[in-house]
Amino acid sequence: MMEDNTALASLFELTMDNVYDLSEENVSYLLNKLISDLPREKRPPYVNIISKAFDFRSIGSSNHTLKSDLMISGYKFFPIPYNNKLIMGVRRKRSVKVY
Repeated sequence: MMEDNTALASLFELTMDNVYDLSEENVSYLLNKLISDLPREKRPPYVNIISKAFDFRSIGSSNHTLKSDLMISGYKFFPIPYNNKLIMGVRRKRSVKVY
């Protein structure tokens, strides 16, 4: 339970600056928490921040050809807890953060 609260706290502290410090695993976890814990109308600001640094998409878990192609282009795949027919691919965008 403490892990869930920590994830939500980090979700609410998410900014354009610190999103670049997240790993693909962190992003997958945060996106799953967003979908499961926040109402639909409160999700867009967080999704917009995450999408500045990461690309993400869901594909069918049985689509091995597409998964292989996306893995070649840098996607890492994670299970979606509430849907066993889909997996989520997350990839860090290639653009460089400007300081």
